[in-house]
Amino acid sequence: MDWNKEEVVGYCLKKCRNRVQEIQSAMDSAQDAILNDTKSSMGDKYETSREMAQQEISRLQNQLKQAEIDLDKINNLDLNSSELVRMGSIVQTDQFDYFIAISIGAVKIKEKTIMIISKESPIGNLLFGKKEKETVQFNNKTITIQKIY
Repeated sequence: MDWNKEEVVGYCLKKCRNRVQEIQSAMDSAQDAILNDTKSSMGDKYETSREMAQQEISRLQNQLKQAEIDLDKINNLDLNSSELVRMGSIVQTDQFDYFIAISIGAVKIKEKTIMIISKESPIGNLLFGKKEKETVQFNNKTITIQKIY
């Protein structure tokens, strides 16, 4: 069964946008926690909780940066078909179907499962640059590329 690339990209965009919003919301909550934390007579406790909140904000900032990079990658994909597996390709194999973009994992879209993977993933790295009918070895299995969209 053929894939609709626009549907797969739409799923990825929605997932990335939701992730950005979740991280921004968590950052807002952490900022509020710092602002609302009042200094008690136990100064060390105040400083510890403030430092923990600051570390959480720093961690969230790193996650936000990666989520924005992923969103940018999806927005800039070339969706034209190609003879070679590349960023933006949907690859049908005799094992699974893959979308080479960002690392999301297995998802169901209209009752079909597709693995949304980055080109840096082990299988993405093997498939990248290959043509239809070529094979790759992965986990002691031979995988044959049947179709590239």
